[in-house]
Amino acid sequence: MKAINRNLLLIVIFIVTVLGLFINKLTTPRTLSNNELLINGLFLFKTPKQISDFEFFTENNKLFTKADLMGKWTIMYFGFSRCPDECPTTMYELSKLIKVLRDKNYNLENKQWVLVSIDPERDTPEIINNYAKGFDNDFIGVSNVRPMLLNLATQLSVNNVMPMAGNEIDHSHLENHVNSIILLNPQGEFAGLFRPPFSTSRLSLTYQSVTQD
Repeated sequence: MKAINRNLLLIVIFIVTVLGLFINKLTTPRTLSNNELLINGLFLFKTPKQISDFEFFTENNKLFTKADLMGKWTIMYFGFSRCPDECPTTMYELSKLIKVLRDKNYNLENKQWVLVSIDPERDTPEIINNYAKGFDNDFIGVSNVRPMLLNLATQLSVNNVMPMAGNEIDHSHLENHVNSIILLNPQGEFAGLFRPPFSTSRLSLTYQSVTQD
């Protein structure tokens, strides 16, 4: 009888171990190859690109600089508060991504989400930050004068930031606003970009593959 009980206990332990390994495999993000990442919308540079320092402002004139990128994976999107379609659609997808990660208890302590205004003449730091937090309270909205915007946007291969028509400010370029989502690594380097069209499933798959601890 003791031998039978011992064998049953060993079988139960074996089953529990196998189930534990199976569940862990299902819940642990899989590391994708660069080709798999690309197929799912994320282009990673073989060597991350250095970017120069920058200064933007969020609410209460709080500075946001390159130093704020250090030690964190940063998702950065360039948009504006008056955007009718592209920005709210993308920001909504990013907010769903954050929710998915929270539901999975994914480590978000070293992750951040930044919206940079491409309409700084009309988006004050308070306006863009409030707009960003309307999608999720963890978003940070930042803005600064156009020369600073152009400097950072050029380094990150962002389009739709040139409103000048002679000496006039022309915002008609914003009507065709389409931008990728930028990924910056914890060294403050331009690591890659998520290309549209965006979906929560693809963003979640690729993001976790690259940023898992």
